[in-house]
Amino acid sequence: MPTIYDCAVRSFEAAAAVLMSLQQQRTNLVAEAGRCLDGKPKMLLDEGYNALAPKVGICIPGDARAEFAQAEDGLGLEFRNSGMTWMTIEGQLPQTDDEQTCYLDARASFPAPAIADVFLREFKADGSIADSLHQEWVLGAHRESLCSLVLPPSAKGVTGRRVIIHLRQPPLRFSFESLALTVV
Repeated sequence: MPTIYDCAVRSFEAAAAVLMSLQQQRTNLVAEAGRCLDGKPKMLLDEGYNALAPKVGICIPGDARAEFAQAEDGLGLEFRNSGMTWMTIEGQLPQTDDEQTCYLDARASFPAPAIADVFLREFKADGSIADSLHQEWVLGAHRESLCSLVLPPSAKGVTGRRVIIHLRQPPLRFSFESLALTVV
C-alpha cells in the first residue's frame, strides 16, 4: 500500500508533467517582440502589418506613428504612439484538426482600463480572410487579466491563423509587462 509520501510524490510529478506540457504550448508575445530590439533603444513601427518575429506581429493604421522600447523598469515593453484609433497585436496559431482553446494572459499598464477585441483570423489560400466573432477583454491598471477564445478546427483552404488583440484607441503611452498565449 502506498504511503502518503508516495502519493504526494506522484501528485507532484503529475502536476510537473502537466506544467511542462503547457509551457511548450505557450508563446510569450512580449519576449518575442522584445527580441527585435537587439540592443537598439527602440523599434519604430511602420504603417500596416509589422512582422516582429515568426510568432508575433503588430499592425497600426496608415495615418499613425508608433514605437516600442524596453520599459524603464526593465519589465516588458513600453509603447508610444501619435494618437492611433486602433492597434493590433497578433499571435500566430498552429493549424489543427481539433477544437482547442487559446488562453491569453497579460499584465498591462494603461492610464485607464482599456478594451481590446479578441478574435481569430484565418488566412485562406485564395487570399481572403475570415474573422470569428470578437469578445471583449478588459486590460489595464497594472493588473493581471485573462481571456479565453475557443478555436474551431482549421477549415479547408486555410493557410494560416492568428489570434488578434485589437486595442481600441490605445493611449499615447502604455506598457505590457507580460502578454502570452497558450493553446490547449
